[in-house]
Amino acid sequence: MTGMGPDATAMVSKFSFYSAVIASSVLAPGLCIVTTGVIALLHLRHTGDLWSFMVVQTKDLSTPLAVVVGLNFLSLSFIAGYLFRELSFWLVGLLELVPRFAPLDAPDLRRRVEAICGRQALDDCLRTHPQLDYYLRDPAPTPHGAVVIHGGGHRENRGLFAFEYCKRRLRLDSPTLAVDNTEAEVNVLTSCLFPVLFLTAELVWAGALPIAVDVLSVVGCAGAWLGILVSLRRLRRTERVAAVTHLVYSGEVPPASAPGSSAS
Repeated sequence: MTGMGPDATAMVSKFSFYSAVIASSVLAPGLCIVTTGVIALLHLRHTGDLWSFMVVQTKDLSTPLAVVVGLNFLSLSFIAGYLFRELSFWLVGLLELVPRFAPLDAPDLRRRVEAICGRQALDDCLRTHPQLDYYLRDPAPTPHGAVVIHGGGHRENRGLFAFEYCKRRLRLDSPTLAVDNTEAEVNVLTSCLFPVLFLTAELVWAGALPIAVDVLSVVGCAGAWLGILVSLRRLRRTERVAAVTHLVYSGEVPPASAPGSSAS
């Protein structure tokens, strides 16, 4: 951007990125959820032609009042979208308690990165980043039942800390290699779970469609959930491996001041 320093440009780029993530993974799904909720309430009070009923009720709505109603509707959508996205991440976290869907721990993460980059490249990177070397060692024993949950439904382990360290380091030293696009895709996919469920429930309950269509809708919803969860498992694993791999490939870049490595 002309007339802006690198720090200002990076800040604007980061703000634009997160604004897009919020719009696509919070506001849009929240708008869908709130809309289906409003339609469900109207259906309870008015079982006739909902469209005609809404037209009659809103035809005399003044512009200032319409703006106020619209802003409140967007605010409710943001709140609902955020809450249901967090609930979706919680469900994904519960799914990862199953051994088959468990996230990569530090030893497995290290083996996969070594297989991709080679031992020499990984060792060079770990000498440059001793904190990452510490995270990728064999994990210390965890007290029974001591499970700490971080943002995104992640459960505390050194694989998570290694991923967070690499993600933040890439943002600081090598933004072009950052895994932000994968993170955004994870957020968007996760936020789709409950809108799909609510839209299907609304269609079955208030759609007055043939039974065959209702059955197909339920099957389609189950298939969509299965596809989303499988994709999330793949992306969350890929995200961890990619973050460490990209940092290894950018190992010749001298690290700046160490970023915070706590999971978010």
